[in-house]
Amino acid sequence: MEVILGVGDVYVQVPHRQVAERAMVGAREHALTQEGCLGFVFAEVLGDPGHFVVVESWSDEQAVQRHYNSAGYADYQREISGLLVRDSEYRLHVVDETLHPVDSPAIVTDQDD
Repeated sequence: MEVILGVGDVYVQVPHRQVAERAMVGAREHALTQEGCLGFVFAEVLGDPGHFVVVESWSDEQAVQRHYNSAGYADYQREISGLLVRDSEYRLHVVDETLHPVDSPAIVTDQDD
């Protein structure tokens, strides 16, 4: 199955990080309700405050276009645009195969913290 993977960098003014995070949460919640959205996350880069990465996966190009044409995406753009220190960088990748590492050791998750 072919998947469209979107990966981007969003650079937010650190003093406005909480406002930006609320906009990102709203964008994520909206995207996850859309037909064809397989996943959508924002994460802040460790050691680089205000630098967020967005990773999205979509079932097809039409789903991506519906997202970009949606009111929810327009709302996010309006909310985030004044909070950025520079333009976001975003790339789409067409993935037709996913590989899993061979001979990867299992990660033990039942250890006490």
